[in-house]
Amino acid sequence: MARVGAELRRQDFVEATIKVIAEHGVADATTRRIAAAADSPLASLHYVFHTKDDLFYAVYESLFSQLQQAMEHVPAGPTPAESAAEMLRQLITWLASHPDLARAQSELFFWTLRNNPELARKIYTMAMEATEQAMERAVGPQFDKTRLNTVSRLLVQLADGLLLAWPAHGDLEQLKVETETACLALKLLVENL
Repeated sequence: MARVGAELRRQDFVEATIKVIAEHGVADATTRRIAAAADSPLASLHYVFHTKDDLFYAVYESLFSQLQQAMEHVPAGPTPAESAAEMLRQLITWLASHPDLARAQSELFFWTLRNNPELARKIYTMAMEATEQAMERAVGPQFDKTRLNTVSRLLVQLADGLLLAWPAHGDLEQLKVETETACLALKLLVENL
C-alpha cells in the first residue's frame, strides 16, 4: 500500500466529511464513518485532525476557499447594482451545482451555532469578510466601507435564505425564480443607498 502524504490525506478527510455530513447530518458524522468514506484507517484521521472541531473548521476553510475561487470569476456588471446581483446569482448557481457542499455548509453551521457559538461567530465573520472582498473586486472603489458592508450582509442573508428554502421545496427551477427575485431586491437596495 502506498503512503499518502498528510496534506493529501487531510484533503481526503475534508472531502469525506462533506459527503458524510451532506448524507447523514452532522450528528451522524462520526469519525469512523468519515474515515470509512475516506477509505482510510481511523487512526490516520485522528493523527491528521486532533479534534472533531479541527476537522469541522478545516471543512469550513475548504468551503470558503472553493466559494472564493468561484466568486473571483464573477464578471463586473455595468453598474454596482448589476455587479451585486450577478454575485448573488453566481453564488447560488455555483452552490446549486454543488448540492453536497451547500447542504454540508448549512448543516455544519447550525450544528456549530448550537455547540460552539464562538466558532460560529468566527466562521460568520470570515464569510462576511470574504463576501466584502469579492464585492469590492466586483464594484471597485464605488462603495465606501459602510455601503460595502451593508450590501455584503444583505447578499449573505439572501443567499442563506435561498439555500434554506431550496431543500424544503427541492425544486431547482423554483430556486432560480427565487434567486432572480432576490437579485432584484439586492439591485434595488444598491441603487437606493
